[in-house]
Amino acid sequence: MVGDVETVALASIAAGETELDRFDALWWHAYEPVGDPATVADCAEPIRAFLADGGGLFCSARALAQVSALGIDPVPPDATGTEEVADPVGPLWHPLYEGHPAVDGLDGLRHHIRPAGSTAPYARYEDVLPENADVLASTYRGVEDVPSEVTVLQWRVGSGTVIGVGVGMEFAQHDDATTEATRERFAADVVRWLAGDSEYDTALATGRPKSGRELERHRDALSGDRDRPAYHVTPPANWLNDPNGMIHHDGTYHLFYQYNPAGPYHGAVHWGHAVSEDLVRWEDRPVAMSPDPSGPDRDGCWSGCAVAVDAIEGDGGTGRVVPAGDDADAPIAADDADSPVAAGDADAVYALYTGGRDGWQRPCLATATDDDLTRFEPDPANPVIRSPPTELDLLSTAGEPAHFRDHCLWYEDGRWHQLIGAGLQDRGGAAVLYTSRDLREWTYEGPALVTEEADPGVVWECPELLRFADGDLLHVSDYEDVRYFLGAFDAEAGRFRVQDRGILDPGAFYAPQSLAAPDGRTITIGWLREERSAASGWDAGWSGAMSLPREIAVVDGELRQRPVEAVERLRETRLVDDRLTVGATPERLDATGETFELRARLDPDDAPGSAVAFRVRESPDGAERTTVRVGSDRVVVDRSESSLDRDARDAPVGVTVDDLERPLDVRVFVDASVLELFVNGRRALATRIYPTRHDATGISVVADDDGGERTRTDPAGRSDAGATGTSNDDPACVDVDVSMWRMEGAWPAVGGGSRRDDPR
Repeated sequence: MVGDVETVALASIAAGETELDRFDALWWHAYEPVGDPATVADCAEPIRAFLADGGGLFCSARALAQVSALGIDPVPPDATGTEEVADPVGPLWHPLYEGHPAVDGLDGLRHHIRPAGSTAPYARYEDVLPENADVLASTYRGVEDVPSEVTVLQWRVGSGTVIGVGVGMEFAQHDDATTEATRERFAADVVRWLAGDSEYDTALATGRPKSGRELERHRDALSGDRDRPAYHVTPPANWLNDPNGMIHHDGTYHLFYQYNPAGPYHGAVHWGHAVSEDLVRWEDRPVAMSPDPSGPDRDGCWSGCAVAVDAIEGDGGTGRVVPAGDDADAPIAADDADSPVAAGDADAVYALYTGGRDGWQRPCLATATDDDLTRFEPDPANPVIRSPPTELDLLSTAGEPAHFRDHCLWYEDGRWHQLIGAGLQDRGGAAVLYTSRDLREWTYEGPALVTEEADPGVVWECPELLRFADGDLLHVSDYEDVRYFLGAFDAEAGRFRVQDRGILDPGAFYAPQSLAAPDGRTITIGWLREERSAASGWDAGWSGAMSLPREIAVVDGELRQRPVEAVERLRETRLVDDRLTVGATPERLDATGETFELRARLDPDDAPGSAVAFRVRESPDGAERTTVRVGSDRVVVDRSESSLDRDARDAPVGVTVDDLERPLDVRVFVDASVLELFVNGRRALATRIYPTRHDATGISVVADDDGGERTRTDPAGRSDAGATGTSNDDPACVDVDVSMWRMEGAWPAVGGGSRRDDPR
């Protein structure tokens, strides 16, 4: 199968009696627990020397648990033992490494290599990740993906390679022909590759931590995915969720985000990092914060914020910190807190984040190690708040003793103020207030705001307070929506007084965070969650996107949201600039696209009872299309025909516009699977669509009834037989000014300084 094989005892290697350099590769398959850890430790030096010279090592079953003892990785698997195999099991292969020699000749990403009906050992990473390995595969059990069980990994050690496979493969038994053949092929592929019989471009699998250049290679490898946005922020690969630590520092905008380097699933979160000089063209940077296997953030560095500070030496040797560049005694509004920072003049940049361990969520502090914010070191005193306030009856659920997480930080009245999101047992969401002089010693001040109506089981995540001249804005994320409250924060009482409330964005927008731009604007970005199956995200190799940067403000007591002006710099080619008279017959625009901006100015009141429907990502036969219906009362995104993939969500989403001045100015940004719209610089909506057809690139416009229930017509104006309708009268015509631009991509080309244009 793999050529000549010789069995060597570990004790012989430890004693120096075996010359390893005469072997092409080593395979350690440990089915039983290791009985002599000292012998394993004594093997570490000769095995590492073998690897450094270009050798290969295959650690399977329980041998994977010994990577720390061998000096290959400081973090060993956190889950080892024996389990009953009720369903066949094997690797759930990462699509980024689909061409890896270990799966040569195996079709697809899901493979069974262990049969059902047996007892087997296992070694895998579940709550933690190795420090230095690439994750090649997780677990495929029966017909279920289990991405959180990481079982196949690759290390680069010097010029050599280590492959670890934690599934308890057994070769003596016979089982069904498919599983046996897959196991034999997989094991032989691994050994042959490690022995040098197969070539593989290691540009993607280089070990961790990844450089920015290596992350660009990941991004480039996935660039052919037609669902992957081109001008919205996405992870280079794997998982992205909440924006974190947003700050403008040293002339650069920094966006950190929840990132899982193991795969496109939520778990083992690190802080990913992207930077921009203008908020629209971005570059990947190495992971800035990683869980400490021995610290309070072992299970994840969860959401938080960042601030630039100066240290002040107080009376009696006591110290405190203030926003960098500010008068220590001046109250600082949250939206102005870092605008005076002259970059490197700050004494430090701190990140305040939630550390997770064993289900507990505790506030932690970290310090940037350089002015480029490339890495944050955790504070030795972590956690800075050791336990939640005993005065509150916090929500407790399985695996999470107290829901108490996510942070907002600002300086006012000579003190730092911190909001932490929480859930109250039998009550619902709350934003809890603490104060501090030095960001390390915190005093509990009580709840700043609690849900008015009981909403048991709900947690208010990612609270953020923004201060504006015309009123204060507090928003929270409640698992489904981003709720906002307008009013006033009373710093003396530590309470937020609510005057109005609503939903910030009723679409896929979640967990937004803001920063202060140098010119005083407040810029916010939110996570756009996926609205397709988890399996689809795994197969794509990435999950999650960020919204376009939005300028957010409270003016005359009203919330306003609009895309930052810099977005217009991404306009590459004007495709349409026309004035149309839109009636009942659909009119196809002389343009196609998957990444574009469409802008329309119209007054839907010109035709009472009618709406103007823009159909985007439309196939020629109308089988797939997404309709943006602009009516007098609402702008609705109708996703009922967006995708032939039944796993994609298709519920309509919309915003009210009946109170907005006319004409309406509607901006629709389509970027592959992202659709984001803004109306009059007031309302915003972001959602996700997943067309399956390569010809779903058309754009047409038609007037229909305001409810949208009418006989459906194809782009040529023919009625769909069997379609239902409620109106026999053609809607009146509406004059519409329409502009459309093809948009450039936001990410640089691999190996070059120029932007990569959208190839679609």
